[in-house]
Amino acid sequence: MHLRSFVSVAALLLLASALPAQPPAESGVARDAKNNAPLRCLHVALIDSTDRAVAHAVTDSAGTFVLVAPSAGVYRVGFEIFGWQRLVGPADTLEAGALREREYPLAFERELRGDSIAPGGDLLAALRHRESDAWHSPSVGTPDVAIRYPRRMALARLSGVVVAQYIVDERGRVPSDSWRPLTFTNDDFLTALRAHLPTMRYQPARLDGRPVCELVRNRVAFDWQTPLPFVTLFN
Repeated sequence: MHLRSFVSVAALLLLASALPAQPPAESGVARDAKNNAPLRCLHVALIDSTDRAVAHAVTDSAGTFVLVAPSAGVYRVGFEIFGWQRLVGPADTLEAGALREREYPLAFERELRGDSIAPGGDLLAALRHRESDAWHSPSVGTPDVAIRYPRRMALARLSGVVVAQYIVDERGRVPSDSWRPLTFTNDDFLTALRAHLPTMRYQPARLDGRPVCELVRNRVAFDWQTPLPFVTLFN
């Protein structure tokens, strides 16, 4: 090797050794376990060994995400739909500069309710503890807009439930093509909720202070004794 080439290589190695080590990261693709469709706008959090969320992201249209860890350590990837059980991937020990990539088939099936948290615990506190200065989930912007109770169901004194999944976009709107029912007890209740869709307004989720989209689920209980159900992201 020529002396000039040797000096150049040595200089590059010296420069590389002087550069700070890149932080580790977790990357992946979130998919619906039932139909393999990508889950877009899903809230993803990087969970450290103390169960604290240290980084947040939202999946893109292909369901992909990248979470940069603050330092080397043991981390897991958590997937969140407000009001539903957090799904968590396996623990990874990440060294500086490491990038761990996986596909995550996800099935959100367990709803967080008062009887699914620790005795004496508070449901809202259990949900809100996942929020931080960096991440805030969307909130209802038009609570005074009531869903019309189906007349036939009210006259028959019939109650029911509709659970739907949809995206709240950066403006707090619900794109109609993102809305799909998951479970419902009667077609009339489903029709009433569909008719309510154009009026739905939210304060959007915020990531590091900027509005972002988020995939949410909404459980609406129709009770004939209380014909004006209140729309929330929980209960």
